[in-house]
Amino acid sequence: MAKSHLRLLGRAALGLGESWIPLERKVAGVLAYLAFEGPTPRSKLAGLLWPETHERAARNNLVQSLRRLRRAVGGYEAVRGEGTLQLAEDLEADVTRLVVSTLQGKYAEAVDLEGELIGGYDYDDCPDFADWLQAEREHLSGLWREALESEARRLEEEGELRKALALALRLAEADPFSEEHLRRVMRLYYLRGDRGAAMSAYHHGRERLKRELGVDPLPETQALVQVIERGAVLPGAGGRLRREIPLALWQPPVLVGREQALAQIEEAWEVGKLVFVAGEPGIGKTRLLRDFASRKGSYVWMSGLPGDKGTPFAFYARALREAFGESPGLRLPSWVRRELSRILPDLFPLDPLPWRDPADRIRLFAAMAEAVGELRRQAGVLVMDDLQYLDAASAEAWAYMLSKLALDASGPRHYLGAYRQGELSAEALATVDGLVQAGLAVRILLDPLQPGDVEALLASLELPNLSPTELAPALFRYTGGIPFFLLETLRVLWELGEGPEAPGRLPTSQRAREQVVRCLGLLSPAALRLAQVAAILGEDLSLELAAGVLESAPLELAGPWAELEAAQILRQGRFAHDLLLEAVKERIPVPLQAHLHRQVARALEEAGAHPARIAQHWLEGGREEVAARFWLAAGRDYQARALYAEARAMLEMALSHSQDRRSDLEGATRVEAQLLLADICREERRYGEADALLADLLDGPLPLRVRVEALRARAYLAIGDPLRAAGYARKAYLLAHKIEDEELLHLTRTAYAAVLWGLGKVGEAIHLLEPELALDHPDARHRIRILAYLGALYAHRGRFREAYALLEEGFHLAQGQDPYWRVLVAAFLVGADVERGEPLAHWELAQATRALGPFDVSEYLALVMARACLEAHEPRLALELLAERPGAHLGRAYACLGLAYTCQALLALDDKEAARQALMEALAVAEDLEGAPRALVQVAVAALRLGEPVAQALLERISPETLSPADRRSLEGVGLGFGMYLP
Repeated sequence: MAKSHLRLLGRAALGLGESWIPLERKVAGVLAYLAFEGPTPRSKLAGLLWPETHERAARNNLVQSLRRLRRAVGGYEAVRGEGTLQLAEDLEADVTRLVVSTLQGKYAEAVDLEGELIGGYDYDDCPDFADWLQAEREHLSGLWREALESEARRLEEEGELRKALALALRLAEADPFSEEHLRRVMRLYYLRGDRGAAMSAYHHGRERLKRELGVDPLPETQALVQVIERGAVLPGAGGRLRREIPLALWQPPVLVGREQALAQIEEAWEVGKLVFVAGEPGIGKTRLLRDFASRKGSYVWMSGLPGDKGTPFAFYARALREAFGESPGLRLPSWVRRELSRILPDLFPLDPLPWRDPADRIRLFAAMAEAVGELRRQAGVLVMDDLQYLDAASAEAWAYMLSKLALDASGPRHYLGAYRQGELSAEALATVDGLVQAGLAVRILLDPLQPGDVEALLASLELPNLSPTELAPALFRYTGGIPFFLLETLRVLWELGEGPEAPGRLPTSQRAREQVVRCLGLLSPAALRLAQVAAILGEDLSLELAAGVLESAPLELAGPWAELEAAQILRQGRFAHDLLLEAVKERIPVPLQAHLHRQVARALEEAGAHPARIAQHWLEGGREEVAARFWLAAGRDYQARALYAEARAMLEMALSHSQDRRSDLEGATRVEAQLLLADICREERRYGEADALLADLLDGPLPLRVRVEALRARAYLAIGDPLRAAGYARKAYLLAHKIEDEELLHLTRTAYAAVLWGLGKVGEAIHLLEPELALDHPDARHRIRILAYLGALYAHRGRFREAYALLEEGFHLAQGQDPYWRVLVAAFLVGADVERGEPLAHWELAQATRALGPFDVSEYLALVMARACLEAHEPRLALELLAERPGAHLGRAYACLGLAYTCQALLALDDKEAARQALMEALAVAEDLEGAPRALVQVAVAALRLGEPVAQALLERISPETLSPADRRSLEGVGLGFGMYLP
């Protein structure tokens, strides 16, 4: 069937064949919402787009709008469904292509998908929908810019400068105030030999910034202009003898220009508030905090590093290791040491208990907070610098620690923190904002030094042949009053013997990086080689690894290492600041960089480093496919540790850098990554994304094993559409027989049995699973799966003694697994209780497991618990469980069941009008629902209680042998047995 097309980027229209039909404003909104959110209840759409209208009238407006659309397009049904609406399966939306293409790294396809989401329309009369639309517009705009930037970068690297320039110009047009885009345009014009066009682009950009924002271009933009004007990159300074730099240039004797900030910190200190200092890089945050802390006595110093963000708990692991090294006598409780062994196994060689639920993660946070607290109690002051580098896991632990510290009334809260303004993660910034707004903390923003402060700083240095009065104005103009740039400029000038006697002797470049490059030119060849290797190693730098990469003995590097430390290029085994690191990297020839990255990757692999770190080095080494395999391994590791955000990032990298699966069937990195990403989406209850990934995966050639796994996964996603799910599950089960793999056969057999159960074919499902009981499954999760499903099937048949024996054994085994399995077995135990007529027998267990986490099976548990409440005559509690419509995300059958339960609960509370509305929604879903006997029975029961004659037609669609004991009791509860409704 030929696909129809939905254009939502720009002017919304529906494409059928060669013609495009414009969409009305409200219809465009409906289609856009369905394209992003997937199947949506009709009532929700009506409420979003007709918020000021009575519900019945709003639903009628929605019906009329869709009817006009159907007439306008010649009868084509772009939107289908009754109670729940969704886009037609053959309707392809451009926004879906943009999202999927970007996710898969197909940026060349995404760059042409430009335009504002349903552009030209505003929805001020629909505030909730307008908020949703604005968020999605920003999201899509970000994806499009990401695609343009990535594709422009790729084209430039491949030498396609004309095409890269065309994309760069589009980026600059989309964001005319971005100097990064401006510099890209200038650079590409220059690389193409058109210096005049490059300079023209700069002058236009500079005038726009001055006219609209009242600012001058950034120093890096001006530095690029100077390079273009000269026609070449300035060479590094030649080898000159080094002059020893005075200590005053490394640590000025006086902290100038910070009197107000010090007073603010002191005031907060006196009243026990936490202190956060923020400002741009090089503004002097570290010096300010160190001076203040040293005035108060001893202190604990913890600092983030650029490489922390890629590794969970990297910040805390390193910071605590350093702090414990300086406090060898620190006494910690045994439970704290055991928890810290998770991140510091070399310091605490204990075996921590396995994580079984979210509370275990909190226990680790509490242990870290206790350890930091003990360090703070001994030292008196806790300082955390460069918080912008916090990895995500450390940021969570940090937020937990701050909440405990801020509310601790037992002693002074002597905490100082610093971060780069604009670079703190959104989550960490929210933590700081919350503490400040609650009056528990203060935030101090540091400004650049003023001309008078610069003069005072120069005077305090007491350098020979330096006139502070003459030099300060020029130095202020060149550096903008940033202390780091000031001192870096002075240090380089002093070292090269070019101490300024007049302002005219200052270097023309304002960027400290260029001064750093000149410093690097003074290094010996051996020290420069070591610096290059250190730059590639990054946070993995150690003497042993560097020696391995350089194929030298560690002792041979002692001299070069000492030279780098004496030049203040390395401090405590790390680069002194980011500009040094970047400057060293820029001076490494590209072929040598690639070689060094490959050497480092091999060394890290031998050392057992995390695959995420290894992958980046393989990528920089030009081996994308190898990098993709390591990112896939990293994604698996993070998923197993329930670090889903990190896992998703790793898998997206694997997809971006692996070959197209159609050209590389043997190397299955790409398809495995996509399959795993779909599994993570399912675990995060992002069902629409998971299904789209699986559909894309199945729409092409695949290794048989991957096809089977994808079909099985899709069967579970479609579990609420029993006939469709059965098609996927049966096909997976039959294909699995072609592979000699008992584990895969078990997984597909269980999936098929689960679908048969939903269809009411309980006997067939039992017949499938019973042989599995005798098998010895090495993976305990397989055994749990069999015990749970077979126990539930026995309960459906009224074989309760056998059912409970299996379910209780399954729950016992689930205690040693991740929380998902406890939730699954608990749902089936409550279901068995309902079948037996003792609905609250496992109620406390169900409540405890429901709190373990938001899994896909959690929504099924909520439905079963609602049914138990109805059986126990607790309708209000049932409505609380049904309030968020737990069945809606699981598919039509469960959505129908949830609505039927809602209707019955409302009737029990004598709210007949609301009950009838719920019944009407349930009937709309049930109208074309096939293969879902339980849902149909419960809708029929609700209809009978409301006196609706439609119950007869519903029951005629059900085979008596599909009913469970609880369903039969439901029918008896309305006064009639099932047989009375048969024709």
